[in-house]
Amino acid sequence: MDRLRRYRRTIPALLALAAAVVVASCTNPFAPRLEPELEPPSSVLGDQRMVDGVFQNIRYAYNYRDTLIYGNLLHRDFEFRYFNSDRGTDVTFNRDEEMRITANLFKSADQIDLQWNDILSQDGDSIVYNVTRSYHLKVTLQANEVFRVDGRATLRLVRSSPNDPWLIRVWRDDSNF
Repeated sequence: MDRLRRYRRTIPALLALAAAVVVASCTNPFAPRLEPELEPPSSVLGDQRMVDGVFQNIRYAYNYRDTLIYGNLLHRDFEFRYFNSDRGTDVTFNRDEEMRITANLFKSADQIDLQWNDILSQDGDSIVYNVTRSYHLKVTLQANEVFRVDGRATLRLVRSSPNDPWLIRVWRDDSNF
């Protein structure tokens, strides 16, 4: 009798195990696997080990209002600088302030369109690189209030070694806003 009880307890476990093996070995004919050679893997994000990849990722972060991507571009000692014409002085934000301000912009905007234009100057080496580039930024807020900004951004990119991704250490913004 004890032997029969043990078998009755193990039979459901064996059936569940057999069902799991059968299900795991089946393929769904309504969702066949994609052949890897049909469509090469691609990403809308740039390779941040390349200077152009940094600009591609900034554009992605703004256009898709993605603070995670934007935050991954910024060095822990990041500084955002601009000239405040009303005060007649330079204003600097640290990384935390920049992330807070950018997150508020991303939340408030219905649409953001950042376009990078000409590279005006660039110099540096494999560890520190300075790039000045013009841009056009269009921000559409609720009630179709549109702000257009044309400007120039000077970025100081840094990294620990040539194989590491570039991070933005300083962003100097000169714009008409």
